Amino acid sequence: MGDAISPRLHCSILGPLEVHVADHRAVIGAPKQRLLLAILLCHANAVIPSEQLIDCLWGETPPRTARKNLQVYVSALRKIVGDRISFQGWGYRMRADREELDLLRFLELSRSGRAAVRSGDLPSAATLLGDAVGMWHERPLVEFRHVPLVAAEVGRFTELFLSVYEDWVELEIELGRHVEALGSLDVVAARFPARERVAAARMTALSRCGRAAEALSHFEGLRRHLAAEMGIDPSPLIRQLYQTILRGDGPPPPRLPGLAGAAVRPRPVRALANRLPRDVDDFVGRETEVRRVLEEPAHVTVITGGLGAGKTALAVHVAHLLALRYPDGAVVIPLRRDGVPRPAAGVQREILESVGLDVTGVREDDALASVWRSWLADRKILLVLDDAPDEASVRVLLPGTTSSRVLVTSRSRLSGLESVARIGLGELSASEGVEFLSRVIGRDRVAGDLPAVLRIFRRYGLSPLVLRLLGARLAGLWHLPLSLLAERLDRTANVLDEFVAGDVSLRRRFEESYAHPSWPHRTAFLALGALGGPVFGHEELVEALDRAGEPGERVVESLLEAGVLSISQTPADAEVVAHSLAYAMSPLAHRFAAELHGNRER
Repeated sequence: MGDAISPRLHCSILGPLEVHVADHRAVIGAPKQRLLLAILLCHANAVIPSEQLIDCLWGETPPRTARKNLQVYVSALRKIVGDRISFQGWGYRMRADREELDLLRFLELSRSGRAAVRSGDLPSAATLLGDAVGMWHERPLVEFRHVPLVAAEVGRFTELFLSVYEDWVELEIELGRHVEALGSLDVVAARFPARERVAAARMTALSRCGRAAEALSHFEGLRRHLAAEMGIDPSPLIRQLYQTILRGDGPPPPRLPGLAGAAVRPRPVRALANRLPRDVDDFVGRETEVRRVLEEPAHVTVITGGLGAGKTALAVHVAHLLALRYPDGAVVIPLRRDGVPRPAAGVQREILESVGLDVTGVREDDALASVWRSWLADRKILLVLDDAPDEASVRVLLPGTTSSRVLVTSRSRLSGLESVARIGLGELSASEGVEFLSRVIGRDRVAGDLPAVLRIFRRYGLSPLVLRLLGARLAGLWHLPLSLLAERLDRTANVLDEFVAGDVSLRRRFEESYAHPSWPHRTAFLALGALGGPVFGHEELVEALDRAGEPGERVVESLLEAGVLSISQTPADAEVVAHSLAYAMSPLAHRFAAELHGNRER
């Protein structure tokens, strides 16, 4: 392409937004046009959906002409940056390389510097990391700090900068340049007073300059700040550094004890490799969802749905398709064990130790989290965080850089997670259910008794878990006509007990998820069991939940968030709803709720 189409360009977002075309600064005055460019540059080379751009530009009440206005802004930007901005059918992408965008150049220098560290070439590493640090300006894109999407990206950039800065400044001290390092340490330590690696580096540099009293004073300031802001004490490693300086044992050794150095003793680090469980051969449907995950520009995708919706199966299936893009490994990390949420520190420790890092000396959760982020920073890893209980359990495991990809499965929508893509799973369609059973028990058998199959679907739903249990059961009962099974299910009082195959029981899954007394939605779930369902009219539902002790509207929202209820897309039952919003739950989940309600009444 000639320069007439794509002029020579350099964009900066590691500070104020600036664009230079052919060495001349371009003037972009319209605020929304500047914001649009900032968003595209933050996600350079990825497609941003048009709807997401409209939300960022106009918030919850966009004008009717928003889409047309967006096209006008894009057209105006193309006059400046050329055809680097392209429409991809459902969103826009800004194409850039490392010479055209300072963020991409920063990432390349960081990777090269850390590679030099691993190879033992510390002088080259210090130069490369120093060049990366020198590209950073205070408060990137500060004019857009009110826009959540930009603020989240700036937060990630800042975390990455701090990690690179800590690596660089420790190298500078190790190479004997502690006097020079103090200049930047004074600024960064004041700006980020809770960063223990920064504090340790400044204390070490001060001590080596003969300013031990100032080093001790800095520790006291750190201790007070952590106590006041977070209610915690400094980590054992920095307390050890404090005691060394206090005893007057001489300047600390050049290699810092701090936090990502001696705490993690060097070992040959094994690759994480591909640790995905096997993909199921009979995976059916979800073509739209699979395509969305594969094409999604966001680096974190949350897959939500009720119990048995196939969230994990979809995540594993897509992870196998994505794995080749992430050469440093792919792994599924269960965030619950026997139904109980796992501490994030335990998850981090397990993975880090599995690749050969000795983190036995890292006791504080914050220090371990720093090691985790540093380890992920320059790697391309695919993480599947399975069955997340809440937002906090996910946030602490997310990489600080965009080189890795994360798929999260959860029954909750995890609405508090920012800058993520969300994909909600409902039941399969009847045709997908027929296709699945045909693969499991044979097409002739399904086609020969199709009315019975559709009757089972209508009464018991089309969740992948129900279909899998039904298919496994029918495969073992090859002699039983499907119409007889449908009649048997209709006659059975405890129909939940019929959905079992080997060691997998639907009732047990419901009990693990819904019957625990500490489950926060138990009272509301019992109230649903008292209603005829599984489709509820809005007024009926709110009235019943009002009696459960909290405002019904709020309880409905919490049940939607938790994946217990969904908005009914086809409220076909005129007796349930005529001119009102309707909600639905899994037919078998409603039967379980009715059982729990009945047991309580007895």
